[in-house]
Amino acid sequence: MSYLFPEGSATERGVVEVGSNIDVLDGVISIPQSVATTADITFNDINADGDLNVAGIIESIGNITTIANIYGAEIFDNSNRVITAVTPTAGSGISVTSLTSIGPTSSFTVNNTGVLSLIAGSGVTISGATGNITISAIGPDVINTVGVTENYTAKATDEYIGVDSKSLVTITLPAGVNGRQYTIKEERGSGTGKVNVQGSDNEKIDGSAFKQLTSLASLTVIFRAGTWRVI
Repeated sequence: MSYLFPEGSATERGVVEVGSNIDVLDGVISIPQSVATTADITFNDINADGDLNVAGIIESIGNITTIANIYGAEIFDNSNRVITAVTPTAGSGISVTSLTSIGPTSSFTVNNTGVLSLIAGSGVTISGATGNITISAIGPDVINTVGVTENYTAKATDEYIGVDSKSLVTITLPAGVNGRQYTIKEERGSGTGKVNVQGSDNEKIDGSAFKQLTSLASLTVIFRAGTWRVI
């Protein structure tokens, strides 16, 4: 006894239609795929024990965890912020605290551990708490004085030079700088002491190689236009 099976149908139950991208071999349905080396990949989470190298773009909805390294020309989080790291170094008088060194929220606080304040001394005022600070002198100027008993070369910081000696003393002025001024005085006032004032490097004083001071005499000179001038 025999009978014919129903004719195959593409719509009835029990019938599977095989598409063009599906292979059926020995009852196993496989879907071949081609993923190029430059394709984009999207995962919920990525866990890599070794290096992770992808030529395209990796988009992760969840976290990317790797024991080794992740390399990329640009790495962003989901807010398009660059993920980076900072390593600030504190110099003299500066400290760094509250450091978050890794990630897009990297930040730190710089603290001044050196000069905490400026204190005005006698004859000085300070204005401006932040930004530019102005330091002003008030009252009469205080000049720098020096006393000598033998030959002496004036320093840039000298302003008044007093000479107290029984012997002849020579005061040599330094190389002239426009606007620099000195006052030299014979202070002993008795005996045979005299003071010669001379320039250096053949610089003259009102056309002379030197000027001589007698008892209690003084001389004030200022340098201008290549020569010392008596004022």
